[in-house]
Order: sequence, then structure tokens, then C-alpha cells
Amino acid sequence: MNRPGFGGASSSVNFSARITGNGCPHTELRENDLDNLRFELAKTEDEIQTLRQVLLAKEKYAADIRSQLGMGPLANVKQNLSKGWQEVQTSAPYLTASATLEDISHSNVYVKTKDSLSHAGQATSAALSSVGVVITRRLAQMRTRTLLVAADGAVPPQVVVEASVGVELVLGKSCAGDGEP
Repeated sequence: MNRPGFGGASSSVNFSARITGNGCPHTELRENDLDNLRFELAKTEDEIQTLRQVLLAKEKYAADIRSQLGMGPLANVKQNLSKGWQEVQTSAPYLTASATLEDISHSNVYVKTKDSLSHAGQATSAALSSVGVVITRRLAQMRTRTLLVAADGAVPPQVVVEASVGVELVLGKSCAGDGEP
């Protein structure tokens, strides 16, 4: 291979073509130059196909070696993911984004917003906890009253008991009825 980028000397094909503004070659290409370009293109495409075949054979060979070593497909996936993540972490866009996020996380606006949201979360958590405690107490009171009324025996269990939370509880019947005890 004597083309640039393949370790050989530069190409022996020298073209007198000028590239116009739209990327198309100027019409000064001779038929001989066009034939040389077609030949080079065909040769390059053939080399690409050969390299693909070699790569496929190497991948199969590597899979056979992994199999002999007892490394299953999951180990290969894990290794590929790990390698890919390392490549991402060292890429320029990731490093730039990481630096930007670092700058943002130290900005005054971010710190104030984080503190405000943290405070709001704590206040919401405390309020919900208080509501939970109140509901638990009311349910315990209702259970105690219901048990006292039922244990008394003086009132039949089908009586509607007015609970302190303002809910009518029908003992022995569903509350979804027509409202009659």
C-alpha cells in the first residue's frame, strides 16, 4: 500500500484536477486520471472489505479464547461497558461538561436553590409526619370508642357511630349504602 496513511510513500497518482467551490472536480480531469481514480476507489473498497473480514475473524478468535478461559458473554459485555465508560470519561465533551457542572454546583444561585429545596423538603416531611400522627391518633380513638360501644352491649352493633374525625362508621355494614343504618 503506497497511499498516505498506510505507512508507504505518497500515492504515485498525481492529478491536475482543481476542486471548485461546490466540491466537484474541475472538468480538466483527463480520461486517464478518471480511470486511475476509479481504480484507486475499487482497490480501497476491496481493502476495506478485506479489513472487515479480518476484523470479523479476529472477533471470532477472541470469542473462542474467552470461551476457553471460561469467560461468558456477560463477562464480555461487562468488560465492553467498562471500557466504553472509561473512554467516555476521558473524552473531551465529557470533561468539558463535567467542568461546567462543577462550576454550576459552586455558583451562588445553585447553592441558594439547593438550600431552599432542602428546607422545603424538610418542612414537607415534618408536615406529612404530623398529619400521619394525627390520623393514627384519630383512628385509635375511633377503634377505642367502637370497642367500648360494642363491649357495652347496650347499643346494637348496627348503630352508626359518629367519630371525632367527622366520618360516619357503620358497624357491620358498608358505608357505601343509601345512608340507612
